[in-house]
Amino acid sequence: MIKKETVSGSQLVFTVVCYIESFSLITGFSFSVAGRDTWFAVITGAAVAALIFWMQLWVAKQFPGKDLMAINNCLFGKVWGRVFSILYLFYFLTLSSLNLRDMSDFVRSSILPDTPGVIAMLTFIAVCAWAVTKGMRVVLRYSTAFSILTFCALALTSIFIWGRMDWHNFLPVLDTPPIKLVQDTHLMSVIPFGTIVYQMIYCSAEEPKHAEKRLMKGFLLGGVFLLMVILRDTAVFGDMVSVLTIPSYATLRLAGFTEAFQGIDVVYATLLTLLEFFKISFLYYVVAVGTAEVLGLESYKPLVYTFGVLIVLYARILYPSMTAHNLSAQTTVPFIWTFFELVLPFISLLRLLAMRRKEKKKGESAA
Repeated sequence: MIKKETVSGSQLVFTVVCYIESFSLITGFSFSVAGRDTWFAVITGAAVAALIFWMQLWVAKQFPGKDLMAINNCLFGKVWGRVFSILYLFYFLTLSSLNLRDMSDFVRSSILPDTPGVIAMLTFIAVCAWAVTKGMRVVLRYSTAFSILTFCALALTSIFIWGRMDWHNFLPVLDTPPIKLVQDTHLMSVIPFGTIVYQMIYCSAEEPKHAEKRLMKGFLLGGVFLLMVILRDTAVFGDMVSVLTIPSYATLRLAGFTEAFQGIDVVYATLLTLLEFFKISFLYYVVAVGTAEVLGLESYKPLVYTFGVLIVLYARILYPSMTAHNLSAQTTVPFIWTFFELVLPFISLLRLLAMRRKEKKKGESAA
């Protein structure tokens, strides 16, 4: 049995904030669908995701002290519980590799263009592996600092480029075809606002009775941040934002054009890299711990470096380019992610309700 580590209230909040903030690196896939009306999809997508999140947390609350893997065993038994757990672990592993690939593409396109992608990946995953071996507290320790720094960077850079913003770029409002808005809402609800991974740390809260409220608070703050990024980039680029691969970084490059603020884009690029470090380390930790639980190991640490190699190899074969990834994120990925974020949790909910009903009938019969 793996010894559970505890997470403070602030770490719980800012883990969610930091996780959502990291998606500011890849907003291009959403802009490509709804263009200047992407802000609306952020709001509606967050609303849909919040309902799904509430459902997931309600199920988790019925099993105090148990994470997602243990809950699966309680609901479906050892055999089917492991099947569900393996599906979730594959999902988390895929997210780890996708984000590692995104980070590598970003570094190569914006910071170190002459660096081979595999070198960037290996260097990055080595640092993540070090953090994961130190435990959950080390992985989550800097979430508060990263989140606050990123909020400050957003505020400062918005001031720097205020003169380049044109609020007429939002007009005409909601002119995008409704089917595109629905598509983007779906995309937003399961990609930046995907929430099932938080069930792996929900049971580790130092104050369990406040865990749900703190996770929801983090979700709200992260959603506000992402909305502000979308509004800023739309105000700067207008319709042109839909053709940019990394709109947020393109905006920051504009902020660095003046002599007084030269280098601000480099600072922000570093922040984006730190956010990716946090997210990949978090997902990496979840994969290692979850696998150790499924295998019945006493420690996850022997698995860390094996999964590090696997994450890199998987990242190398996922997509040939960031453009291909963005195209997939607009079309097939939201439907696949819905299976993990909504369908499987909903099956768990139905199973829990069926078990409760059976217990109630059994109690009535005994009486």
